[in-house]
Amino acid sequence: MFFYTTYKQLQKVFSVIKFGYKNKNENMDIDAKIRKIPNWPKEGVLFYDVTTLFEDKEAFHYVVDELCRPYENMQIDKVVGIDARGFLLASSMAYKLGAGVTIVRKKGKLPHKTISRNYILEYASATIEMHEDAIKNRERVIVVDDLVATGGTMTATTELVEQLGGIILGISWIVDLQFLGGSKKISGYNCNYLISYDNEEVEDKTQKYLNTDQSALTETTVSKQIKIGIIGGSGLENLNILENKKQEKINTPFGAPSDLVTTGRISNVEVVIITRHSRHHNIKPSDVNYRANIWAMKELDVTHILATTACGSLKEDIKPGDFVILDQFIDRTTKRAQTFYEGRVCHIPMAEPFCYKLRTLVYQTAQELEITAHPQGTAITIEGPRFSTKAESDLFRSWNADIINMTTVPEVVLAREAGICYQAIAMATDYDCWRETGDSVDIQQILKVMKQNANKIEKLLIEVIPKINFTECKCNKDIEGAVI
Repeated sequence: MFFYTTYKQLQKVFSVIKFGYKNKNENMDIDAKIRKIPNWPKEGVLFYDVTTLFEDKEAFHYVVDELCRPYENMQIDKVVGIDARGFLLASSMAYKLGAGVTIVRKKGKLPHKTISRNYILEYASATIEMHEDAIKNRERVIVVDDLVATGGTMTATTELVEQLGGIILGISWIVDLQFLGGSKKISGYNCNYLISYDNEEVEDKTQKYLNTDQSALTETTVSKQIKIGIIGGSGLENLNILENKKQEKINTPFGAPSDLVTTGRISNVEVVIITRHSRHHNIKPSDVNYRANIWAMKELDVTHILATTACGSLKEDIKPGDFVILDQFIDRTTKRAQTFYEGRVCHIPMAEPFCYKLRTLVYQTAQELEITAHPQGTAITIEGPRFSTKAESDLFRSWNADIINMTTVPEVVLAREAGICYQAIAMATDYDCWRETGDSVDIQQILKVMKQNANKIEKLLIEVIPKINFTECKCNKDIEGAVI
């Protein structure tokens, strides 16, 4: 299950950023501020009363600041508060984040036309409603409440928000009753809570998210278990190379990835696969949600990414069917978000954009398998989906570029921001249109060569993945000091 707090995800993705704000109450004892009332509202129920937490001005300020912290660098349109304590949190968070407030109420409390959902509580059943015009299509939304128990209220609220076309960037709450399992029902979202209890004895499990020692954080990143991500490009929409595979749906603060995420193993190595253009190849290059794809990889603790990409050759010696293990790119895209950072500036180093260690392993393995591969190459990444004119192709050749494709940027840039080692394996399918002899580039020709290459890339991935044995790498370090 993909149950992570949003702030912990931010720590992983932006693992060495030092936030300028430091909360003077970082050691706030939230548990001590929450009143526990046994046998209310019915026998056998322990009620967690957060009104005492709200009445303490320092504690209330702390809670609002902590719930807002994961979203400080995001553009938020609406904060959705759930009846009734969620209203207080939503209003305060919306003010701090510069967003609007939408409320979800119990049945019969809203005056205008509504949409509704029925759900089961820990101790009863109920219906909640939202005004049908409360959220506009594609608005970026946070949902907030004081507590998650069985998860019925929160699940129903997410359904209402998505029915209206809202994009849920995160779900936040104060108290998580893990022993009731509600948080697992919303585990596909980016979740943020401040304190959890795993039994009715109310053991204090306050999560201390802030101001983590950066050296310790880096050490954790380096020492964690290796997990390999594969981003499958054109012609590899249905990679079937994993053992014990399963598929999961993931949501990210940047929307959904291109397709369901497939997880499994290759030679006992954990592997995650995302199909870049979806299984049906219906997402054109400019519309790929690159940020969601890389975020999902980081959320799943991927340490290395091998990305396949179809390409056109700009050199006579790079023949259709050859592999090129890229080491440089030239960006000719114009429409794509190239950073996770909104409201801050990240000057990520890109002098050496691909992982040297991965590139060496991939090339050596290709040689062992007698696959024709070029140990390095510069890719021109164009917007697409159209192919180049002959004048453009000649221009790119004059720049000494080796291949041309449509997807390497911003994928490689985002991977570097996330601290993930990334290597693209380009598979030449044609000679673009610069060549005087031969036909112009044709999609049917490309698909034919891609099909021929599919077996080779599968063999290469199966062989190289068990050889990846490092986590210490410059790719993990470049984010340090990159954010202003």
